[in-house]
Amino acid sequence: MSEPQLKDSESESDVSENTLSDEVQIEDGIRLNKDVVIKTSARMPHLDKGPVKAYQAMGSQKVARNLYALACERELTPRTSSINKYASIINPNLAPLVATGKVAFEDGIERYCFVYENILGQPLVQRDVKSIALGWKPEMVVGNIIKPMVHLLLDLRDKDIVHGEIWPANMYDGGSAAKDKIRLGECLVTPPSSQLPALYEPIERAMADPLGRGVGTGADDLYAFGVSLAVMMRSEDPLENMSDEEIIALKIEKGSYATLVGKERFSGAVLELLRGLLYDDRGQRWTLDEVQAWMDGRRLSPKQSPKRIKANRPIVYNDKKYVRPELLAKDLNNNPTMTAKLVESGELSVWLERAIEDKSLKGRMEHTMDDIAAIEKGDGFAERMSARVAITLNPDAPVQYKNLSFMPDGFAKYFSYNFVNGGDMQPLIEVLRGVFFLQIIRQKSDIDQSALIGKYDGCRAFMSQMKIASGIERCLYHLDPDCPCVSDAFSDFYVQTPEELMRALEKVARKKEKPARIIDRHIAAFLSVKDRKNIDPYIVDLSSDESQRQILAEIKILATIQKRSALEKFPHLARWVVARLTPVYDKFNDRDRRKTLSQQADKISNTGDLTKLAYLFDDEHLYENDFYMFGQAQQQFENLCREEAYLKDKLETRKGFGEKTGQQIASFISLVLSLVLICITAFVILST
Repeated sequence: MSEPQLKDSESESDVSENTLSDEVQIEDGIRLNKDVVIKTSARMPHLDKGPVKAYQAMGSQKVARNLYALACERELTPRTSSINKYASIINPNLAPLVATGKVAFEDGIERYCFVYENILGQPLVQRDVKSIALGWKPEMVVGNIIKPMVHLLLDLRDKDIVHGEIWPANMYDGGSAAKDKIRLGECLVTPPSSQLPALYEPIERAMADPLGRGVGTGADDLYAFGVSLAVMMRSEDPLENMSDEEIIALKIEKGSYATLVGKERFSGAVLELLRGLLYDDRGQRWTLDEVQAWMDGRRLSPKQSPKRIKANRPIVYNDKKYVRPELLAKDLNNNPTMTAKLVESGELSVWLERAIEDKSLKGRMEHTMDDIAAIEKGDGFAERMSARVAITLNPDAPVQYKNLSFMPDGFAKYFSYNFVNGGDMQPLIEVLRGVFFLQIIRQKSDIDQSALIGKYDGCRAFMSQMKIASGIERCLYHLDPDCPCVSDAFSDFYVQTPEELMRALEKVARKKEKPARIIDRHIAAFLSVKDRKNIDPYIVDLSSDESQRQILAEIKILATIQKRSALEKFPHLARWVVARLTPVYDKFNDRDRRKTLSQQADKISNTGDLTKLAYLFDDEHLYENDFYMFGQAQQQFENLCREEAYLKDKLETRKGFGEKTGQQIASFISLVLSLVLICITAFVILST
């Protein structure tokens, strides 16, 4: 197998050489690189990953011939930052990554593709089947599923990868009817856990929107693995026809193990494994080391389902009785106005004080009541209060605000999906601006609080600024570094680096219809995140109302990228730049200078060297000399005007003005002519 065409900071230039060049249609397919052809006419729907479509691919030379490609959707930003780590895993039970890169499909739109060796076979179940009961024998599951998957999970752990999609629909038979070559599908083409059904997520993560779950941890992968084993071995499905909401409520009430297994009876060893993997308290859930010990025959103390807080009397909310704070927290967002009344009336505090014996919960609520005073009043106050109180009742739950439900570390993918997909951004903007969100982050103990708070504080600062390279566009790339540049200019391109941006602009420059500006708010924000040293010095000029300052700043930014990365020439882009230089020429007062600069710029543009073009206008003496000479010309003009006015005034007010001077001049001219005639006459006489 050849080395994967990886995409990260260490191999960026290699990818760029192949990904934005003109793709060639070969053998009813599109070439990704010299060794891989994607056959876009040959769909492989059994390998689809939700909205991400799979296609047959073929390799040559040292690359395996039997391949398949997954073409990512722009709004579902893939996990490109994990490519190298995934590719370094060598395990026969994981689809090997062969190549990655951008390919222009027949519709002219570039898509980021992941190409894998096709060793998978058929999925164990179809993706539209969420809850199942396969009834497989435990010994078969232990030998064919548990042992190979545990070794693979160890490899993933060693590479610091949380898979995020461990379930039967992403497990494959490897082409064996005996199910003795089980393979696990890949996990890179969509945001973490976004394609995993809620059934396979721990209770709190299952409450979040799939796109807002965040990366999670290895403990979440183990939980999904435990659910997968349970549905494979159980002979009946106790959750048939239940909604996700009903399943979550049942897990809270009875615990995950009892909910998933139902009345099924398993042997002691298997029972011990399932209880350990399905333990709802993440801190008590079995680790991979404990699973390995179980595989080696060691018997560990059986884990009992944790006791969840239960009130001795119910509280009524929205015409429904609740005895568990977690279930109440899950529903508080359903009626924020009623939640606000419940809190402000003191009824919730009284219930927690008298009906629940949990000092930590009561302490959190007292702290929350102090924090609520800092939440901004006005529109949305009830929703913000509901979100804050819900986290107090269940700190492990996702943030629920208006129509949003997300884990703090899942907000970035949630944000980018809605932005790129044209979703409603207002609630997301309110979350970024709201104090309540920072309060929620500080209350969660299972995340890197300082990193998240720093990131969201940065967004709050960006959104308070109106200059270019700030605002909501800057937040997009700041939050989700995997997101490509989504400028309208790049609707057909998948741009991830400044170098790719230059090549895409070169292609945009070939079109008849071009954007009004070369560097718009999205491109500026993208570069400020990816390449801030080269754009930030020109932000003030880019934000200026003076068009010539904007244009010169654009030239300098593009030239800097071209020179620093030693890129090829960009003749179409250079000509596009030159075509926009009229406001720059107009700032020169010397018409000859304008003409000379225009001729020089036209000549340079044909070479595609943006660096030389930038140098042409980067001489401060050029502008100083023009300003000085223009000042001199103005002074001379003023002197002539004053002289003209003086002469006109004398002619109009004094009779005979100038006659004496005229007579003197006439006499002088007559004298000169007389002398000339005398000299000529004398010369003639002497010569004869």
